Amino acid sequence: MSRVLYCWELGAGYGHTAAFVPVARQLKTLGHEVIFALRDLEYAETLLADDSFTYLQAPIRWPDGRVQPPASSYPGVLQNVGFTDETGLFTRAKAWQSLYRYLDPNLIVFDHAPTALLAAREFNIPRAGFGTGFFSPPRLSPMPNIRPWLRVADKVLSAIESQVLSTTNSVLERMNTPSLRILADLFDFAEDFICTFPELDHYRQYRSANYWGPTILQTDGMEPIWPSVGAEKVFAYLRPEYPGLDALLKQLRASPWSILVHIPGTTPAFIEKNSSANLHITPHPVIISAAAKQCDLAICHGGVATLSAFLLSGKPLLALPFQLEQLISAQNLAALGAGTYIAAESKSPNYKTALTELLRNSKHTQAAQQFAEKYASFSSAQQAINIAKRCEMLMKNAYISGSS
Repeated sequence: MSRVLYCWELGAGYGHTAAFVPVARQLKTLGHEVIFALRDLEYAETLLADDSFTYLQAPIRWPDGRVQPPASSYPGVLQNVGFTDETGLFTRAKAWQSLYRYLDPNLIVFDHAPTALLAAREFNIPRAGFGTGFFSPPRLSPMPNIRPWLRVADKVLSAIESQVLSTTNSVLERMNTPSLRILADLFDFAEDFICTFPELDHYRQYRSANYWGPTILQTDGMEPIWPSVGAEKVFAYLRPEYPGLDALLKQLRASPWSILVHIPGTTPAFIEKNSSANLHITPHPVIISAAAKQCDLAICHGGVATLSAFLLSGKPLLALPFQLEQLISAQNLAALGAGTYIAAESKSPNYKTALTELLRNSKHTQAAQQFAEKYASFSSAQQAINIAKRCEMLMKNAYISGSS
């Protein structure tokens, strides 16, 4: 039996953990142990207890309350999460290394976990990337502007990347580990599981990659229970911190549709205040495959897995991004013609008008159905099997290499 350590460091919600659960189950079936080191433990028991997976709190940087400038590149993302603070970065990297020594994994899987990845360079353990294209930037220097609608001078991108690279190499030197030639060398994986479709890759114009398809937890959760009032069915997966949540729910209550909304972590008082005859709110996860099959339209923030689940069922979407990663995904959705998006900066957004257009104009449904037909042979269950087998191969190859 080998041990796989899954590391999640950046991001929010339960989507990261949920995405790896199907792979972890396959690895367990193959006889391997899987341990989860998680940024957020809120949903760990819900997602992992039934399979008896062990989970731990990941070493992370706690927010200090300061407002960070919008990142214009992946190095800018790293800058905003502490990659220009040598002392803090070194301390967190050492904490990750203590975890590696204690757990002694045979494979480490990194899901948006750059500090964990930095810390692992000292160890002779196979490393695999896992997640959407956003978590695995193109191997370029300088890395590209990820807000192309904003003009950012190349010298500004280069300056930020140089500063992050300098701090990163200082930490590596303190750990007696070879430095990086360019920052992209940090993402030196034995296998990079880019879990999306090419059309939804955040860096699709910069690379030709081996895409494994989206990781979708299809069967976990509750069956959708739709309000009996309303004609078309609209499913929404929303975050409680979304800035426009109150305005959105108000407009949905005034709509003619039957609406089921999943808001993780919401309270009974909030549900009572914002529900109506045609709008039901649940804090519990809903079986995504069932919701996608039954609804006419979906609303989400632009996560690749959620977008993919509904597109594979031929359903159009309204994306409401409030993070950069989500915004790029939402723009990719609009480019497909299978949906539209409303940016978080929009003043007095008319959600109802956007939803009405998506439901009444058949071109959006047709584009979603064309996407579904293109990827009709895709199986999320088979994808999990394929990724697990590749992980097993990485561990076997490392053992053979180490033995020789």
